[in-house]
Amino acid sequence: MSLGDRYYRNDEKPSRRSDAHQELNDCLTRINAYNPPVQTCSTGWSFSGLYRGPTSVAYLFLRLSQSYPDLTFKGQSLLDWAEAYLALGTSRSNSKNVDSSHCGTANETLAQLAIRAVIDQDPSLVQQLCSFQSLINGTEGGSDEWLYGRAGYLYLLRLAGSGFDKESGPVGKMVDETIQKTVQRILASRQPWTWHGKAYIGAAHGSFGILCQIVLSDPAAADSVEQILSQLLEMQYPRSGNFPSSMARSSDKLVQFCHGGPGVVLSLTSLRPHFPNLRQRIDAAIAAAQRDTWRRGVLVKDPCLCHGIAGNALALDDADEFRHLVTYMSSGSIEEAQQGWLKEAGRSDEFVGLYTGEAGRAWTWAVADKFDELASKCIGFNDL
Repeated sequence: MSLGDRYYRNDEKPSRRSDAHQELNDCLTRINAYNPPVQTCSTGWSFSGLYRGPTSVAYLFLRLSQSYPDLTFKGQSLLDWAEAYLALGTSRSNSKNVDSSHCGTANETLAQLAIRAVIDQDPSLVQQLCSFQSLINGTEGGSDEWLYGRAGYLYLLRLAGSGFDKESGPVGKMVDETIQKTVQRILASRQPWTWHGKAYIGAAHGSFGILCQIVLSDPAAADSVEQILSQLLEMQYPRSGNFPSSMARSSDKLVQFCHGGPGVVLSLTSLRPHFPNLRQRIDAAIAAAQRDTWRRGVLVKDPCLCHGIAGNALALDDADEFRHLVTYMSSGSIEEAQQGWLKEAGRSDEFVGLYTGEAGRAWTWAVADKFDELASKCIGFNDL
């Protein structure tokens, strides 16, 4: 039953369950059937890094290959599929497409370098990624948020370095130095951080997402941002437990990863170990936002990571609640709720994109299948 035009009524207690592994396989099958790793006039690929496009699908297959090292799909390894999708964006990689306002997880050139560095174990690709820091950090202005800004660059640096020894060796040192310079540049920006002139606070474009990337990349920076985090916790709506999309405190209506409680919960879950002085407040904020996500998180919107059930479910750390919520995006449930949803398949890569469609659903089903390993981890955000 739909309550208004934003979400469906959820049960009071978890009672539903789907076959997560089968749903994961179904997602991969649809990705391959409707948007195979080929470039044709009718495929409609866009190239937006980890957000959507073939590179985002490649990243899904790469991360799944790490959690399912023995799993094959259509007779090929998951890593083979990652390379097949990644190859589609190779010709789109262009240093001219990188600047201080477009350097986050949605940047195709930077995402290509980071993923390829992991797959090929090639230090020269890490060096190329790090070489952009002077351009990204050396100018006034630009963006500091996760999707298009420097916080997203921090994630890509962690990704590129994840395949190498972080404690010793030139690659680890190079990545660490670049992270330090980028963190310093973000902290030097005027407060509050803004994107397109607005002080957002959520995961995708706002302060919680920025803080999450800073501290995951450089835990020693936690002391420098503790006061900022303390002030952000005060923004929580006391009645609902949700968070506003910006400091302007607009109406309490968005409950999703990009704007609202679910993205904040994922950020706070990662930040919590680094802020012992705020731990009780963080725990209370997480609990209240999770209750609101349970109540209002079954969104009418397409069940994607960015603004749908897939992203909202990741904010729930109770296994029964998580596995209940994701049943609303099972193949049968989507077909029942959104008649003809497959009509959009193949027309655009938005249908299969990591944050816009099927690849994100696949990740969330993998979390359901391997909950103890992947709980509270959103691919491309706080999973590294």
